[in-house]
Amino acid sequence: MGQLDDRDVILVTLDSCRYDTAERARTPNLDRLGPVHRAETAGTYTLPAHTAFFTGFIPTLLGDWHRIGRNLYDAVWRSGAARPSAKTAAVRVTGRTLMDHYRARGHRIIGAGGVTFFDPQEPANWLPDLFDDFRYYGRPNRTATQSRVQDRDETLTLTHAAELADAVLATDRSFLFINCPSTHIPYTTPLSHLDATAEAALVRLYALHDSKALDSTGLSDDEVAVLLDLQVRALEWADRQLGILFGAVADREPLVVVCADHGEEFGEGGRYGHGHPHSTVTTVPLWSGVLSGAPQ
Repeated sequence: MGQLDDRDVILVTLDSCRYDTAERARTPNLDRLGPVHRAETAGTYTLPAHTAFFTGFIPTLLGDWHRIGRNLYDAVWRSGAARPSAKTAAVRVTGRTLMDHYRARGHRIIGAGGVTFFDPQEPANWLPDLFDDFRYYGRPNRTATQSRVQDRDETLTLTHAAELADAVLATDRSFLFINCPSTHIPYTTPLSHLDATAEAALVRLYALHDSKALDSTGLSDDEVAVLLDLQVRALEWADRQLGILFGAVADREPLVVVCADHGEEFGEGGRYGHGHPHSTVTTVPLWSGVLSGAPQ
């Protein structure tokens, strides 16, 4: 396989994607990397999760290993800041961040985001500064006149999959990061448009999440089923779009990691959304492997 840290790298975060969503969804392009793994994330919302990821601490597999080529590893990356351990890692990270590590090896560092923590127009947002080339496709931070419950297309990062593939192919080697907001509330994509039932459930979820209160009279089973179905279709749309990217760059056989930054609670523990510790928030899906071969 050659040196793993000399390969192109693609790191994708499926924002807010639950593990049970990944189990239900049909994901033939992600399955090219291998089976979905059950993992535990270090963060319960976007900023702390990505802060950990960008230093190499992606979600930890629960009772499983990463199969990279013919080898099994405990972790894909291991930061030099970590305490000594006998655990195996596919790549030992020598820089302060993954971006520093790969930049020092001659990679072009490209990023793309869709949730507002990646909006470079916000002065407090430092995550985009880690990249040589960062593209933000999401809406600016909402105002009081903007509804959060809406259909989405161009603001979804993976709508621009072909453009991102071209950016990779224009380099000798690249590290490409993509934050994918299709699986983030409101879970709408070109495959999952709003109807009255979905809109009502989403309005209720936003209100319950914003209140941060324990609520035993929250979403009904029917409303939860609607929301889960929306997120399943949002992941299936993301998989379709990743197929465009994967098809364009497969000949370069990149190292690919796709995971959720955190999940989402729909009342299982009496709370809603994310930003708090609950197994539905901290347990996330993860795929990893070297991309090669044809889609299933």
